[in-house]
Amino acid sequence: MTNRLENKVALITGGISGIGKAIAKDFLNEGAKVVITGRRTELGEQVANELGNDQNIIYLYQDISDEAEWQEVVEKTISHFGHWDILVNNAGVGGSGKMIVDTTLEEWQQVININLDGTFLGVRAALRTMTSGSIVNISSILGITTPMPGIGAYAASKGGTRLLTKSAAIEAIKMNKKIRVNSVHPSLVDTDIVPENFKNAAHAASEVIPAIGEPIDIAKAVTYLASDESPYTTGSELVIDGGALAGR
Repeated sequence: MTNRLENKVALITGGISGIGKAIAKDFLNEGAKVVITGRRTELGEQVANELGNDQNIIYLYQDISDEAEWQEVVEKTISHFGHWDILVNNAGVGGSGKMIVDTTLEEWQQVININLDGTFLGVRAALRTMTSGSIVNISSILGITTPMPGIGAYAASKGGTRLLTKSAAIEAIKMNKKIRVNSVHPSLVDTDIVPENFKNAAHAASEVIPAIGEPIDIAKAVTYLASDESPYTTGSELVIDGGALAGR
């Protein structure tokens, strides 16, 4: 199926690599106009040129934890494409990998500032400026369950994203705006930021469904939530994990 996002304009944070890039590519294939943001300007411009031209995709520099930059990015998106219908809060960072007792306040705040504060700023901007459309927040299965040590800050940020999503969905209805707000919760996904030993271990642990997903697996789910095919879906969490949580 094509053109599911025709005449829609999407802003994708962290859209220059990994899951974000896969979402941008799928959105373009479905007829959307796309703005990708990130902090690596050279890569961002390269990806935008690779995927299309300034008639259907542009790159904008953005630190998602910076409040002023959110306003600037939204204004440039609307100025370039005329309107704004879809927000995908995808940008994020991992944690230090340290146990909570060894985590510094600075390390904690870095993760929260980007993963949670950045998502909050995006959701707020969308609720303020969009009258209808879709917000999709990329969380994690680690925002639902925490089966390992060393992920305290990351899990807290992704769990916060999960509940922020539900709150925003309810508030959008209260505001009489036709904006749906949902979260997507991937398991391990095969991107450049995942160490090779993690990928190998995940593949070895799988007997039926691969234990590590591909970026396109997440992108297709986001496209569904962003499209008009999900008019009755809001405040929901879509888990895409190859069955990782099925037995928990």
